[in-house]
Amino acid sequence: MGKKIIKLTESELYNLVKRVLQEQEEKEEEIDDSFYKLGGEFYFKINQNYLYSIVDGVAGQQWTYVNGDLYKFKVNYKTGELVSDYGWGLNFELTDKHWPQLYSSSVGGEPLVPLQNTNMDYKFVAMAPNDPRLPSPTDKSKVGSPTLYTAKIIKQELSLLKGRYEESKDDTISPVMYVKKGRYGILIQLFPGASAKYYSNKPTPKKPEDTPEDKPFELNIESPFKFNLTTLTDEAKQEFTDFIKSIKTNYSDATGDVEVISSASIDGDPEGKVKTGQKRKDYNMELSKKEQKQLLHFLKIIYRELN
Repeated sequence: MGKKIIKLTESELYNLVKRVLQEQEEKEEEIDDSFYKLGGEFYFKINQNYLYSIVDGVAGQQWTYVNGDLYKFKVNYKTGELVSDYGWGLNFELTDKHWPQLYSSSVGGEPLVPLQNTNMDYKFVAMAPNDPRLPSPTDKSKVGSPTLYTAKIIKQELSLLKGRYEESKDDTISPVMYVKKGRYGILIQLFPGASAKYYSNKPTPKKPEDTPEDKPFELNIESPFKFNLTTLTDEAKQEFTDFIKSIKTNYSDATGDVEVISSASIDGDPEGKVKTGQKRKDYNMELSKKEQKQLLHFLKIIYRELN
């Protein structure tokens, strides 16, 4: 992998810093406390089309990424194993943990779990898509909401798949991608259950008396992570610590957005493969997400320590 350069102003780092400011500032601000709940203690939040859940099942605790994008639910049809985890593993684990309670619950006399709930290959929660190729909740107003699914690897006549679904170029299948085997196609079939209930919990924000003047602030950090790891270098830790101190000093009374840009160098051959056999561009993307999570964790710790 090449060197990475981080500049303050792109959506991903922008949201990291904004979350730190929102969570730690003692002043009254507009904070999105909305969430979804499925059954008794299965909590979810959707942020920028990413699905999050709470590992310990207690409202108000740390939200953790669990994917929930059905188009990214991909497995190897031979082994049934996930091609890339990206949060799906934790999603499976949490759904399995809450399954007994979900199985015994109902809403308006209707069960929470899908009717097809035995001899299934997978059970999870995903954001219900608005896609005619995929089953949607009975209540169309729930499209986009966290919805309980079961799923099974099946085979269908190719005539039912061609023109509607994508043909896989390897052994990867998904709810919209199949592997051709003779006159059949192998893919994942979904069975939807109940959708989570939405709770807004949004306070009315105070309107600022004055609009603060824009004060651009830029930070450049070259190679903030140790090579091929999610560990920040000592130099980067110091740079980010100084950055948080500067925000507290120069922007403590500001309202509105913190604009952040980040950029990273691109490998010469993104289609090439790393030692594990994974495409370099996919490997880099997965590593970047892990680095992003580690950076958020570090920023929050530093902000608390400086309070």
